[in-house]
Amino acid sequence: MRAVRVWFAKTGGAKYISHLDLNRCMLRAVSRARIPVWYTEGFNPHPYITFALPLSLGLESEAEPMDMRIEGEISDEEIKDALAKVMPVGIRVTDVKPVADDAKEICYALYELELDFETAVDAAAFRQQAETLVAQGGLTAQKTAKKGKGRIVKEIQLNDFIFRFEAQSSENRVTIQTVLSAGNTRNLNPALLLECFEKEIRIEIAYARIIRKGLLKTDFEPFR
Repeated sequence: MRAVRVWFAKTGGAKYISHLDLNRCMLRAVSRARIPVWYTEGFNPHPYITFALPLSLGLESEAEPMDMRIEGEISDEEIKDALAKVMPVGIRVTDVKPVADDAKEICYALYELELDFETAVDAAAFRQQAETLVAQGGLTAQKTAKKGKGRIVKEIQLNDFIFRFEAQSSENRVTIQTVLSAGNTRNLNPALLLECFEKEIRIEIAYARIIRKGLLKTDFEPFR
C-alpha cells in the first residue's frame, strides 16, 4: 500500500459543490475509474480519501489536494488518466504524485480576487482605499465562534491574517493577489475580507471571483 496525492482544479459551476458533495463525487469517481484504493477496516469499510484543507463554498481553486492510499500495481500516470475520464464538469485532475508534505504544515493560502465594478472610477477608488486599509491596519470583522455548547460573536483583526496584498486596477476591474492565513487553527476566508472592504469603502462590488491558487507552508514554500 502507498499514499498518493491527487491535485485537481475546481472551477466554474463546480464552485457551488459543497465539501460533503465533493467527497461523494470523488468516491464515485474513484469507483468508476476502478482505482485500487485501500478500504478502511471495521464494521463499515469505505474507500480512504482525505482532503488537506476543504475549500469554502463559492470559491474556485486551481490546486486542490486529495490523498488516497493505493493497493496493487498502478502508476501515478495511470491513476491520473483514469480519474480524468470520469470527472464531472468543472473538476479537472491536474497531477498525481506521491505524498510529500503533511497537511499539518499548511499555514497560508494564495488567492487571486477578480473584482468587477460599475465604472473605472469605482475600481480605481476601491483599489486605492483597500491598499490603504491593509497598510494602516484596523480592518475588523464580526465572526461567530463556539463557546461551550453555544456560540458567541467576536470581533477579529483581519490584518493579523494578511501576509501579502497586491492590487491592480484596469478599466472597471480590480485584481488582487493576497496571501492569507489558512489551516486548522487560523484561517481567513477571502469572502469575509471582501465583505469588510465593502463595508469600510462603501463601493459595491458588482461581481467577485475568488480563486485559490495554492497552499503554502510555514516558510511560505508551496505545499506539495
